[in-house]
Amino acid sequence: MLPFEERLKKDRRRQNMRLFATAALIVCLAGGWFYFSRPEQSFGEIKIHGTELFKPEDIMHMSGDAGPVNIIRLSRKKALAALEGDVRVEKAAAGYEFPATMNFYVNERTPAMYVRSSYGNYAKLSDTGVVLEVTDGIKDAGVPLLDGVECGNVFTGDEIGEDKIKDVLKFLGEISAEARAKISELKIDEDDKLVLGLDYGFPVMLGPVNELAGKSELFMMVFKEMQGKKIKAVYMDLEYSKPYVKLAE
Repeated sequence: MLPFEERLKKDRRRQNMRLFATAALIVCLAGGWFYFSRPEQSFGEIKIHGTELFKPEDIMHMSGDAGPVNIIRLSRKKALAALEGDVRVEKAAAGYEFPATMNFYVNERTPAMYVRSSYGNYAKLSDTGVVLEVTDGIKDAGVPLLDGVECGNVFTGDEIGEDKIKDVLKFLGEISAEARAKISELKIDEDDKLVLGLDYGFPVMLGPVNELAGKSELFMMVFKEMQGKKIKAVYMDLEYSKPYVKLAE
């Protein structure tokens, strides 16, 4: 067994080696951090999921950094705040992935329909009633126009308050994306009844716009029955619980 003084010296040497190794590690980490955090230095990658609206360079800019992609300089908090402040974005999240990837997950707002404004422009609405943009014409051919009602003087980012429009949005939100894609136009007639124009070529009457509760289930039942069938009809009436189809002669 070593004498006490020799054991003490040996323990001190071990302690000094640990301190030296720790200091060396800190110096290396600090040097690496300094090197990779320089304004002109690129490090790691940014991956964006769920949208094609933004590029990695856009995320860096949102975080307050105009340099190349660098996840060390990236402020995730600022980037997420900027994303969620974009009217086109419903919600956003981010997470780090080893070894050097920052993932951003973005849910876009789904465009539901256009509505005329009081000044003759067209407001493009999301499925929750948020105005995505206001344009002088319908620029997205895949989004139907709701005719027969106006949304007032609105701006991008506003939320629609008109009850008739909200009732139609609620109905659209309750049917499938496949069915919504087949709707070419919507109209609220002079009796405040909602009429859908489908790609099939004939109108579907759904009844009073303020009485659409439960109509989505009836519409989806009929829509599924019509799939793959060539129906020559003048119109389809779903105002009552039993559907009525007026066939062409």
